[in-house]
Amino acid sequence: MIIKINLGDNFIQYISCSTKVIRKINCIQRDFIEWIFDEEKNTEYWALENGKRIHPNYDANALVEWLNNVRFKRGIAKAKLIRNPQLKEKKIVYY
Repeated sequence: MIIKINLGDNFIQYISCSTKVIRKINCIQRDFIEWIFDEEKNTEYWALENGKRIHPNYDANALVEWLNNVRFKRGIAKAKLIRNPQLKEKKIVYY
């Protein structure tokens, strides 16, 4: 299934993921936002100024990594970023 990720300013990315993710996308989105803003858990996706973290800096790759390695790390089906979706998206998520 395809999710369209709208990151604002006409920056659109698509991910392919399981039906389970589509069904729970509202809860998943909330949990991802909590994770991305947690400096102890999210150690990679930050904009830096003078060597200090100032705010999260992420795209759909961060969501894919979080889905695969944090949220559903024991699962078999993995999410992935896709460049040119062949199917219409099932959901649109705004960040």
